[in-house]
Amino acid sequence: MTQEGILEQLRFDMELRGLSVHTQEEYLIKAKMYQNHFGKPASELGVKEIREFLHYLKTEKRLSNGSINTYNSGLRFLYGVTLNINLNYKQIPCQKKKRKIPDILTQEEIKKLFDSCDNLRDKCILMTIYVAGLRLSEVANLKVSDIDSQKMRILIRSGKGGKDRYCLIIAN
Repeated sequence: MTQEGILEQLRFDMELRGLSVHTQEEYLIKAKMYQNHFGKPASELGVKEIREFLHYLKTEKRLSNGSINTYNSGLRFLYGVTLNINLNYKQIPCQKKKRKIPDILTQEEIKKLFDSCDNLRDKCILMTIYVAGLRLSEVANLKVSDIDSQKMRILIRSGKGGKDRYCLIIAN
């Protein structure tokens, strides 16, 4: 199979599995870069080349652990699903991600943030994001009918992972 043929089969398999459009784009880019790095189709490459490629990404490209893990996931899908080749995953470890505690705004900083809004609409949007812990895409898709003020909750439609969920409205 050619490099292009493998990428087309990869796209088909991802669509069939229902992976998000963003994940599909990322995996295709990663698989293309992997094949181009060696100048061969992935079907002619194996664990040794995957290890070399991931090492290249870490040492020469100096990518973050999270970015390297995205390549790793894309290649695992490519080999495991598209090419139906069982790899020894103990030889292809994931990178440990450094987890840092997020900076939390003080009450004074939050008040300044809310007061910086020019109009009531923007202030309400910002307050809703903050008190319900919403993602920007979630608040952009909100409808007035999604807010249940009796039960103090908001219905989030198609949140992360395409899942619906409820968020509680916490009032001070």
